[in-house]
Amino acid sequence: MINVRELQEVVSLMNESGIQKLHIEHEGTKVVIDKAGIPLEDTAVTEVKTEEVKAAAAEQALQDSMSVNSPENNEKQILSPMVGTFYAKPEADADPFVQVGQTVERKDVVCVIEAMKLFNEVDAGIEGEVLEILVKDGDVVEFGQPLFTVKTY
Repeated sequence: MINVRELQEVVSLMNESGIQKLHIEHEGTKVVIDKAGIPLEDTAVTEVKTEEVKAAAAEQALQDSMSVNSPENNEKQILSPMVGTFYAKPEADADPFVQVGQTVERKDVVCVIEAMKLFNEVDAGIEGEVLEILVKDGDVVEFGQPLFTVKTY
Protein backbone atom coordinates (compact mmCIF):
# COMPACT_ATOMS: atom_id res chain seq x y z
CA MET A 1 0.00 0.00 0.00
CA ILE A 2 1.25 3.48 -0.81
CA ASN A 3 1.12 5.81 2.17
CA VAL A 4 -0.15 9.39 2.07
CA ARG A 5 3.31 10.97 2.35
CA GLU A 6 4.62 8.98 -0.60
CA LEU A 7 1.59 10.01 -2.65
CA GLN A 8 2.12 13.67 -1.76
CA GLU A 9 5.78 13.42 -2.83
CA VAL A 10 4.79 11.89 -6.16
CA VAL A 11 2.27 14.68 -6.82
CA SER A 12 4.91 17.31 -5.96
CA LEU A 13 7.42 15.71 -8.31
CA MET A 14 4.80 15.61 -11.06
CA ASN A 15 4.12 19.33 -10.61
CA GLU A 16 7.82 20.18 -10.71
CA SER A 17 8.54 18.07 -13.78
CA GLY A 18 5.44 18.83 -15.84
CA ILE A 19 4.39 15.17 -16.09
CA GLN A 20 0.67 15.01 -16.92
CA LYS A 21 -0.16 11.35 -16.25
CA LEU A 22 1.46 8.71 -14.06
CA HIS A 23 0.64 5.08 -13.28
CA ILE A 24 2.03 3.62 -10.02
CA GLU A 25 1.71 0.03 -8.85
CA HIS A 26 3.18 -0.95 -5.48
CA GLU A 27 2.45 -4.03 -3.33
CA GLY A 28 -0.98 -4.63 -4.83
CA THR A 29 -2.05 -0.99 -4.83
CA LYS A 30 -2.54 0.76 -8.17
CA VAL A 31 -2.74 4.56 -8.42
CA VAL A 32 -3.28 6.60 -11.57
CA ILE A 33 -2.69 10.36 -11.37
CA ASP A 34 -3.88 12.26 -14.44
CA LYS A 35 -3.76 16.04 -14.47
CA ALA A 36 -5.19 16.10 -18.03
CA GLY A 37 -4.33 19.77 -18.48
CA ILE A 38 -6.37 20.86 -15.44
CA PRO A 39 -4.55 23.32 -13.17
CA LEU A 40 -3.56 21.74 -9.86
CA GLU A 41 -5.58 24.31 -7.90
CA ASP A 42 -8.84 22.89 -9.29
CA THR A 43 -10.01 19.31 -9.65
CA ALA A 44 -6.65 17.54 -9.30
CA VAL A 45 -6.23 18.68 -5.70
CA THR A 46 -9.72 17.48 -4.80
CA GLU A 47 -9.03 14.07 -6.33
CA VAL A 48 -5.72 13.70 -4.49
CA LYS A 49 -7.24 14.78 -1.18
CA THR A 50 -10.02 12.21 -1.61
CA GLU A 51 -7.42 9.52 -2.26
CA GLU A 52 -5.38 10.75 0.72
CA VAL A 53 -8.42 10.39 2.98
CA LYS A 54 -9.07 6.87 1.67
CA ALA A 55 -5.40 5.95 2.12
CA ALA A 56 -5.33 7.37 5.66
CA ALA A 57 -8.48 5.43 6.56
CA ALA A 58 -6.98 2.24 5.15
CA GLU A 59 -3.75 2.78 7.09
CA GLN A 60 -5.71 3.35 10.30
CA ALA A 61 -7.67 0.15 9.74
CA LEU A 62 -4.44 -1.80 9.35
CA GLN A 63 -2.95 -0.22 12.46
CA ASP A 64 -5.97 -1.39 14.44
CA SER A 65 -4.61 -4.94 13.97
CA MET A 66 -7.17 -5.65 11.30
CA SER A 67 -9.68 -6.72 13.94
CA VAL A 68 -13.12 -5.75 15.19
CA ASN A 69 -13.79 -6.01 18.92
CA SER A 70 -16.77 -7.66 20.57
CA PRO A 71 -16.06 -6.67 24.20
CA GLU A 72 -18.82 -8.72 25.83
CA ASN A 73 -17.09 -12.04 25.12
CA ASN A 74 -13.49 -11.11 24.15
CA GLU A 75 -14.08 -11.97 20.49
CA LYS A 76 -12.30 -10.16 17.70
CA GLN A 77 -12.49 -10.54 13.96
CA ILE A 78 -9.49 -10.66 11.68
CA LEU A 79 -10.34 -8.49 8.67
CA SER A 80 -9.14 -8.67 5.09
CA PRO A 81 -6.42 -6.07 4.43
CA MET A 82 -7.27 -5.95 0.70
CA VAL A 83 -9.58 -7.03 -2.09
CA GLY A 84 -8.65 -10.40 -3.55
CA THR A 85 -9.15 -14.14 -3.48
CA PHE A 86 -8.98 -15.87 -0.08
CA TYR A 87 -6.93 -19.05 0.24
CA ALA A 88 -7.05 -21.03 3.47
CA LYS A 89 -3.99 -23.15 2.60
CA PRO A 90 -0.61 -22.49 0.98
CA GLU A 91 -1.11 -25.13 -1.74
CA ALA A 92 -4.04 -27.18 -3.01
CA ASP A 93 -2.87 -30.40 -1.33
CA ALA A 94 -1.59 -28.79 1.90
CA ASP A 95 -3.26 -28.45 5.29
CA PRO A 96 -5.02 -25.15 6.05
CA PHE A 97 -3.05 -22.41 7.80
CA VAL A 98 -5.52 -22.49 10.73
CA GLN A 99 -8.54 -24.51 11.83
CA VAL A 100 -11.39 -23.87 14.25
CA GLY A 101 -10.16 -24.49 17.79
CA GLN A 102 -6.54 -23.74 16.97
CA THR A 103 -4.58 -21.16 18.99
CA VAL A 104 -2.93 -18.37 17.00
CA GLU A 105 -0.19 -15.90 17.88
CA ARG A 106 0.14 -12.36 16.46
CA LYS A 107 2.69 -13.29 13.76
CA ASP A 108 0.99 -16.54 12.68
CA VAL A 109 -0.11 -16.61 9.03
CA VAL A 110 -3.83 -17.36 8.95
CA CYS A 111 -4.46 -17.20 5.19
CA VAL A 112 -3.23 -15.89 1.85
CA ILE A 113 -5.04 -13.33 -0.28
CA GLU A 114 -4.23 -13.19 -3.98
CA ALA A 115 -4.46 -9.76 -5.56
CA MET A 116 -3.22 -9.05 -9.09
CA LYS A 117 -1.29 -12.34 -9.27
CA LEU A 118 0.52 -11.57 -5.99
CA PHE A 119 -0.02 -13.80 -2.96
CA ASN A 120 -0.12 -11.80 0.28
CA GLU A 121 0.18 -13.57 3.63
CA VAL A 122 -2.20 -12.32 6.31
CA ASP A 123 -0.98 -12.46 9.92
CA ALA A 124 -3.42 -12.97 12.79
CA GLY A 125 -2.41 -9.69 14.45
CA ILE A 126 -4.01 -10.96 17.68
CA GLU A 127 -3.56 -13.89 20.05
CA GLY A 128 -6.32 -16.33 20.84
CA GLU A 129 -8.39 -19.31 19.75
CA VAL A 130 -9.98 -19.44 16.29
CA LEU A 131 -13.73 -19.75 16.85
CA GLU A 132 -14.95 -19.43 13.28
CA ILE A 133 -13.68 -19.21 9.71
CA LEU A 134 -16.09 -16.84 7.99
CA VAL A 135 -15.11 -17.37 4.32
CA LYS A 136 -14.47 -20.39 2.13
CA ASP A 137 -11.30 -21.24 0.26
CA GLY A 138 -11.40 -19.51 -3.13
CA ASP A 139 -13.95 -16.84 -2.12
CA VAL A 140 -13.44 -13.27 -3.30
CA VAL A 141 -13.09 -10.96 -0.29
CA GLU A 142 -13.38 -7.19 0.10
CA PHE A 143 -11.18 -4.78 2.03
CA GLY A 144 -12.24 -4.87 5.69
CA GLN A 145 -14.37 -8.03 5.31
CA PRO A 146 -14.27 -10.29 8.40
CA LEU A 147 -12.31 -13.49 7.71
CA PHE A 148 -12.01 -15.14 11.15
CA THR A 149 -13.51 -14.80 14.61
CA VAL A 150 -10.96 -15.25 17.40
CA LYS A 151 -11.53 -15.46 21.18
CA THR A 152 -8.72 -13.44 22.74
CA TYR A 153 -7.06 -14.16 26.05
